[in-house]
Amino acid sequence: MKQENNFNSDNTDYQNDLSSSPQIISKQNISFSTLLKPKIDVVFHSLFRTHNEALTSKFLSSVLGHKVNVINMDKDRHILKEYPNDKLGILDLTTTLEDGSFCNIEIQLANNGDIVDRFLYYWSRVFGSQLSKGSKYNTLNKTIGILILDFELQELKNIKELGLKWHITLDNHPTIILTDKLELCILELPKARRILEKEPNNKIAQWLAFLDNPNCKEVSNSMVSNEEIKEAMEQLEKISGNPELRRIIELKEKYLHDEAQARYFYKKQGLEEGRQEGLAQGLKQGREQGVKQGIEQGIQQGIEQGIEQGVKQGTQKEKIEIVKKMLKSNFDVEVIANITELSVEKIKEIRQDLASL
Repeated sequence: MKQENNFNSDNTDYQNDLSSSPQIISKQNISFSTLLKPKIDVVFHSLFRTHNEALTSKFLSSVLGHKVNVINMDKDRHILKEYPNDKLGILDLTTTLEDGSFCNIEIQLANNGDIVDRFLYYWSRVFGSQLSKGSKYNTLNKTIGILILDFELQELKNIKELGLKWHITLDNHPTIILTDKLELCILELPKARRILEKEPNNKIAQWLAFLDNPNCKEVSNSMVSNEEIKEAMEQLEKISGNPELRRIIELKEKYLHDEAQARYFYKKQGLEEGRQEGLAQGLKQGREQGVKQGIEQGIQQGIEQGIEQGVKQGTQKEKIEIVKKMLKSNFDVEVIANITELSVEKIKEIRQDLASL
């Protein structure tokens, strides 16, 4: 087997049927190079899905450092709007643990600059959603937030370990925790790759390597001693044989690649345009002070306008194609909105266009 060196009209029923679909490719015909990557949200949902609580429990136990049992997995991963103009928050996975705690897991592949604020927002919505009208605050259960990133946070560059947990503590008294009802854990895939090279038996790093790239040799090595990774791999092999899911993943990966390329191109173009505009303005205002101020303003303006216009024009058609494919595969409108970042209204408009053909 070839191995890499680096490692509602809802979609729930569709995901649950993946392992029993008659279109599944036989296990013998699935090579390592064809396995889908679980860090892609659609694959993650299909692997850690309703009726697969056992595997989810094993994953969370490794990440949290103690045994947990998942007793419920939210079929509706969307936090519904409470008000007409409220922002729709979408979680990758919400689970209820045996002790009554809630746990939400999110995977973020791109750094949009607001990831920490977004993480806290999602955590707060899960925590607050427990409280119904007339309920007492002391009925609120512990809520755990797990954020898996395909990049490294600048704020955590000096942290070398995996699985560290965040709590509310007191200045100058870090051992005093205000409440045990908040627990946050941020896991960075690039950091896990480095740790696994030095600590091949690190269970968290093994799981993250599996999520990142199940085709790599490190994951193959982990399967020898880690039965949980072996079990996850066997289930992923079944999921990876589903042709409909593979088409959706290919479209999404193409979209992500094209978006990244567009951002790079228009950023580069914007820098050049900004430099020229800044230079022209600077010469008019004065050789010394004007050049400096003009270049700075021009670069900033060029970056903002170039990236915004370029990304919108370069990716809109690709998003629409992804929406059409997912609608034909009966994905829920809000799931499609999460993946493509288009509005629910726009997706419904595309659905109407398809229906009229």
